[in-house]
Amino acid sequence: MNKPLVSVIIPNYNYESFLMEAIDSALNQTYEPIEIIVVDDGSTDSSREIIANYGNKIISVYKNQGGEASALNAGFKVSSGELICLLDSDDVWLPTKVEQIVETAFYNPEAALIYHQVQPVDEKKIFINEPHPSFILSGWIEYRVSHSGGWWHFPGSSGLTFKKSFIERSTPIPELDYRISADAYLADLAPFCGKVIGLKQVLAFYRLHDNNNYWTTAVESKEVVVRSRIKSYENRVFNLNKSLNKLGLDKQVSLKDQYTYRKYKYLIGDENNIIELVLTGLKFPVEHPLKRIQDAIQLILRHLSKVLRNF
Repeated sequence: MNKPLVSVIIPNYNYESFLMEAIDSALNQTYEPIEIIVVDDGSTDSSREIIANYGNKIISVYKNQGGEASALNAGFKVSSGELICLLDSDDVWLPTKVEQIVETAFYNPEAALIYHQVQPVDEKKIFINEPHPSFILSGWIEYRVSHSGGWWHFPGSSGLTFKKSFIERSTPIPELDYRISADAYLADLAPFCGKVIGLKQVLAFYRLHDNNNYWTTAVESKEVVVRSRIKSYENRVFNLNKSLNKLGLDKQVSLKDQYTYRKYKYLIGDENNIIELVLTGLKFPVEHPLKRIQDAIQLILRHLSKVLRNF
């Protein structure tokens, strides 16, 4: 089997408490050849000292703070691998992760993206919840994603590997729009550029803590969280359609098909047609059929409760 060079890009901003464990988990992979690129996005803690201590074991990129997309773009520019794996600097890989990804890529040369489940853990790596995502899509999933408003279940950065040819075609990631969650830009676009291969196997620990740059355990008002997600979905669909047009792909997605988005709109009172919403959910092609039915029942019961309270 051909042993391609694999690039690992680790974007970092002020994660001194976790950075060393993330880098070590990449260094301790059972696969080689591998290059590890650590991009420090203007950290003000001791991150840069930690990075410097690795010497020539890694490729170091230091830049002013510009956000996650800016850091990933900087990493892509210096990467040489045929496959490019992303690893968040507060996450940890299992030792055989890259080996299994390379084997999967060998048998799926048309894949633009290979992903796997991640296990949510706390700061001490104690398991939280079930592996994510629970529903795995694999193969040519373009039709499903194009009829779901561009949304589908994928893990965070540490579970994503992209073909170099796809990265060259789709980047740079828009830096102003993706200061956080830059991986979503790539994962949204990948199904329209090749096969997507999903592995129902945990190969990384996804750490949840109070200082996550995207996810937080801090208490926020429900409406603030929902409105933030609504804005994020609108931004993603706008950029996805813009990229599809730029690449000359005759596809556009619509938020009318995006059940998750419309459900959030319903929660804040901006979506009132419960029948249309339920029907959108029941035919949502990127969700497990049983989950669709359960969600429809919950929505109907919630709506009936709301109606009864108004009597």
